[in-house]
Amino acid sequence: QRQMCIRDRDCTARIIGAEARKLVHFRFPSENWEYHEMTGRDNGLDCTVELVENEEWTNKKIEGQIKGTRSPRQLKNGDAFALEMEIKTIRYGLGSSCAFVIFYVDVEEETVYYLPLQDYFISKPELFDKLDNNKSQITVHVPCDNIVCENDFDLQQIAKSIYIDGPSRKLRKV
Repeated sequence: QRQMCIRDRDCTARIIGAEARKLVHFRFPSENWEYHEMTGRDNGLDCTVELVENEEWTNKKIEGQIKGTRSPRQLKNGDAFALEMEIKTIRYGLGSSCAFVIFYVDVEEETVYYLPLQDYFISKPELFDKLDNNKSQITVHVPCDNIVCENDFDLQQIAKSIYIDGPSRKLRKV
């Protein structure tokens, strides 16, 4: 019985994950982006999307971690979702020199939200202290207004960002 429950839960998680990956790929407009799903061992990176401008490759990229859910946990004030993230994934993302974005996917509503991780930590430097406590996860807040859609100007600007000195309080955008 217990074995069956674990298998059922794993099956549900796999289905949600597959739906989330499919939706992230679908939501990026092909005119502006080339989507690449990462395969092999999961080290914290699920996909890379490269910006295309004037029908040319730019080498401006967003690396992404995809988190799917059927029931996003909205904060009481209604402006963001609370998402538990593993600290090792956050450290991995903060160490990237290109933009690292958390894609939070509501598979029921088929909506893809995003959180530019480095910018989030730069704007809230006190969060770096939480990376050093002895916990394995911390909560980040994904804004409800950050939706991957045809109007992707903000994501294009994020892709053009370069970050140095992460994952530390010295992290900055250049």
